[in-house]
Amino acid sequence: MPYDAIVIGTGFGGTIATAALRAAGKTNILVLERGTWWITPEHLGKPPSPPPPSVPNYAASQTPPEKVQYWPRPDHDRGLVDLLAAMRRDGNKDGLYQYTRFGQVDILTANGVGGGSLIYSNVNLRPKPEVLNGIGLNLTDADFARARLFMEKYRGKFNKIVTKIPLPGRNVDKLDDASDYLYLDRSRALRDASRNALPKLKTELGVNFTVLDEWAPLELSVLEYDEDPTVPPFVPPNDPKPPKPVGDAAGAHTHCERQGRCILGCLPAARHTLNKTLFAGHKYQGQKYGGYVSDPNSGVTLAPQSKVKTIKRIANGYEVTYEDGRNDDQDQTATAPVVFVAAGVLGTNEILLRSHDHGLLKLSEARGSHFSTNGDFSGFVVNTNPPVWTTRGPINTCHIGVKFEDAGMPSQFTGTWITVEDSGIPAMLAPFVRGALETLDPQAFANQVKGLWPFDDLLNLLNKIRNLFPHTSDPANFQTEAEMLSDIFYFNCMGIDDASGTFTMDGDDLDLNWPANKPIWKNPVFGQIEKVLRALAAEMGPQAQYVSYPLWDKFGDHKLVITHPLGGCPIAPTVADGVVDDFGRVFDGNKPPGAADPFYPGLFVVDGSVIPGALAVNPTITIAAQAIKTVDNALGLTAAGIAFP
Repeated sequence: MPYDAIVIGTGFGGTIATAALRAAGKTNILVLERGTWWITPEHLGKPPSPPPPSVPNYAASQTPPEKVQYWPRPDHDRGLVDLLAAMRRDGNKDGLYQYTRFGQVDILTANGVGGGSLIYSNVNLRPKPEVLNGIGLNLTDADFARARLFMEKYRGKFNKIVTKIPLPGRNVDKLDDASDYLYLDRSRALRDASRNALPKLKTELGVNFTVLDEWAPLELSVLEYDEDPTVPPFVPPNDPKPPKPVGDAAGAHTHCERQGRCILGCLPAARHTLNKTLFAGHKYQGQKYGGYVSDPNSGVTLAPQSKVKTIKRIANGYEVTYEDGRNDDQDQTATAPVVFVAAGVLGTNEILLRSHDHGLLKLSEARGSHFSTNGDFSGFVVNTNPPVWTTRGPINTCHIGVKFEDAGMPSQFTGTWITVEDSGIPAMLAPFVRGALETLDPQAFANQVKGLWPFDDLLNLLNKIRNLFPHTSDPANFQTEAEMLSDIFYFNCMGIDDASGTFTMDGDDLDLNWPANKPIWKNPVFGQIEKVLRALAAEMGPQAQYVSYPLWDKFGDHKLVITHPLGGCPIAPTVADGVVDDFGRVFDGNKPPGAADPFYPGLFVVDGSVIPGALAVNPTITIAAQAIKTVDNALGLTAAGIAFP
């Protein structure tokens, strides 16, 4: 029997599509997810009443039983064993982390129910209007307002977490001098360094350099302790005694504990990951949103361990073929008149390109184009003084934004926008990072790291590093993981590249390349980012030293490692320039140019693959805004008077 709709992927686009389909009254929805369930192994000492539904109990009750896995831990070097076990590779197709190596770029993505939300850093940062205009992405203030409302209704409210302890009701954007010590040390370090470094860069570069965003906390999708009178209460009708105001944290009985391991999975379950939205749901002003999987009457069937291979156009809809990991990897098919593709940038491009190559769909000539790294870049500062305690706090807490005027950029841009954020380093990586940056000489470290991919010899390297620290009376010995990284700052950066990468299929595998005369490392944005980072590093202590990411400059091949891939199915007005239009509708390559209805009916793309260029910020809120715009138009929600979200 055909489904009402099939959703491929459970990241932001897939979850939004699922929620929209339910809002539209659809009751026979199949959601296909390549990965498994991933959750925290910890149990609350005092859970809320009633307690939330149990993922392990649900998974065990399914036929066949569904696989549940747990975040990598513990938070010391032995945790690296768990981390390695969580890598997706031959022999471990259910790993949490997909580390995909291409010639010029390596890309880290997630593999599990909840998609990228499982390992991302929780940041909600809107790109500049000039950036959106430059890449031809037509999103309005209203679109971003709807994205924010979805995030808060279905996941939880945004919070700014830049302090060592929660400060309910206080403005953490600018604490007074008496409370300044309460800032996380690395948050304060970026603030203070930027106050000194950015004016110096402005003096040096003049009109070619602009500070767009002075230091500010980031809005994070993380539970913060917030039981406070400023939180508006939900008052049930005719209740003579309104309940005490309860925020998200008080309702969930957990909040951010500043463990610095968001990208490894939050042990206190304080992050707003989409597996929660899909499984248990979220209460917003007394009403539940989401929670489809745990509700047997929701009409949503979630099939984990189901890797989609192809989409075929058939009469009255589409046939989706997927490899069912719950049934010995046998190929299964499902049909529906409507398909939302949200498998992530790599997954969506692979599925659509394979379908095109097999003659199942005919895509436009723009297929695979406009891939962008989002200008992702990183670097370190060693020997900071005062210390920055990099293992503490959420992964990202604060940011600055600058712009370089650059005549070499494509004509639609007037310059290069750059975002610089602080970044935490999980404690389990401390021995490796400390030893790598200070103990081994740079070239030896580079050779060691180059031999790690795909991480086979990491534990051997750890043993070598450990042996370099003899057991003496030196107080530097027997350091905690936090001490090891107390004077190492880590930058997370994004900027504007020229989005000139192209996906193709190499046999049955996805490949990614750039024009021979325009390798990605020659994009000016990376040199501009390093100029800013060096200036910031110089303000972090008299002995502070900037250290490039080793894969970037130690091997001579300028390899990038990115976490925010974009494009490959770019939005454009016509089939000649794009794979989808402004509403995520897939162009039908069989139809002649200028056709009145140039689209495949009922086929939509709702993830980061449609973003036609770099955003220079964390892309989550933009992907969500574009997905909501797409599903609203696809399902006619606004036209039917259906409020979504």
